[in-house]
Amino acid sequence: MFKSYVSLLAPQAPLKLAGREGGLLTLPEIILSSVPELNEGASFWTNPLLPSGHLQTAYTALNKFENVDKVHYKRHVLQMKNLRYQVGEDFLNYDQWSGKSTFCIDYAVPESMSDPDHEKYRPESQTKELPPRTEYLNPETEFDLLSDDSKPLIICLHGLSGGSYELYIRAFVSRVTEYNFDALVLNARGCANHTITTPQLFNGLWTNDLRYLINEHISKKWPNKRIYLIGFSLGGAITANYLGQEFDQVYHNIKGAATVGTPWDFPDSLILLRESLLGHHIYSPAMCQNLLKLLNEHYEGHLKSDPAVEEFKKNPAAYSVNRLRDFDDAFTSRLFGFNGANDYYRLASPVQRLHKVRVPLIILSSKDDPITGYRTLPHDEVKQNPYTLLITTTVGGHLGWFTLTGKRWYADPMAKLMKQLDEHTWSKESVPQTDLPRDLSKVFKHDRLVQEVSTL
Repeated sequence: MFKSYVSLLAPQAPLKLAGREGGLLTLPEIILSSVPELNEGASFWTNPLLPSGHLQTAYTALNKFENVDKVHYKRHVLQMKNLRYQVGEDFLNYDQWSGKSTFCIDYAVPESMSDPDHEKYRPESQTKELPPRTEYLNPETEFDLLSDDSKPLIICLHGLSGGSYELYIRAFVSRVTEYNFDALVLNARGCANHTITTPQLFNGLWTNDLRYLINEHISKKWPNKRIYLIGFSLGGAITANYLGQEFDQVYHNIKGAATVGTPWDFPDSLILLRESLLGHHIYSPAMCQNLLKLLNEHYEGHLKSDPAVEEFKKNPAAYSVNRLRDFDDAFTSRLFGFNGANDYYRLASPVQRLHKVRVPLIILSSKDDPITGYRTLPHDEVKQNPYTLLITTTVGGHLGWFTLTGKRWYADPMAKLMKQLDEHTWSKESVPQTDLPRDLSKVFKHDRLVQEVSTL
């Protein structure tokens, strides 16, 4: 009753990775030999007071966990320069704000790096108090933080309206750094007490902050740094969407990735929230309130200039913004140019890009997750893509997985698996084209089905 059981779903032709001492192993074989906690049939004792997904999820929301996993951070507020990146023959802007945007990254650092005078490095644009154990970075010391190329870097992306301070992030960061990883958290715009400098927040399809961080910052400062990505909940959707968009042109130093508690089909997740009593009356309103809080916090700064936000602030009684879909329909969709929440949800669902991922991607989810659900986990897509692996548990809730001891179960096994990924190598050339999912660009162009001219 108080055990959670692990299941694995592997592709029909899984990617093979080479160990440093020779030999080829698939991801399931690596797990079997080195990470038994994630192997098929493995189990762990859940907290007996939290035997269901709802209780696991509620416990996450009700506690701050300030006395565990006390990760310390140095914050760098990145100015997004007015640059372009190339996709095929097109050159695209990173955003529309002509070099005025900022977003922030938090580097995990030892407590010994604490600096009582860190406020002198605060950019003028930043007006909020920093989260706990977070200080501004002396820019002259940034290079040294990641200068050891023997240590891989893991970039973490948080969930909806969260940030680097969240325990589900800290639990993983505290473990993975013990396995000799460098780590940083990419905070979504306006989150983790970042003060936005342009009228824009974030969404599940906004991948350009991650793209800019890798293309224009990490790869240029540390060109030999091996990179791993891990995204939690909405951050997992951003991670998967980014990797699918990059397709086979993904930055060569990205060696692996993971998603944890990710919604793969946004429309279905919203249906799940609507159909569930707790989802409809507790989870969805809570997420909406968190987003409204962000909107209100940033209104007097730059969001005030957005017509959709201004209309709402002038006459809130004319709007009915009580649940997540209400917020996305009134604000997210309009701020990013979608026709409405449904339009955004369809286009942002990462399941439609999973077949284009070309780095090893571990997907971790719990079957009793009341936020993302189980019925639209990407079973078929994982079977078809050699680079993927799906790991599920029977109990864990949404980013919960609290064990008998009160710790989060996934943190150490996922950190250990990232370490194993880093101890193996792979190449695109080792994957036969016949083992890859079909490239739909050959039959689906200009938003319609087409037939290539046959040369036979």
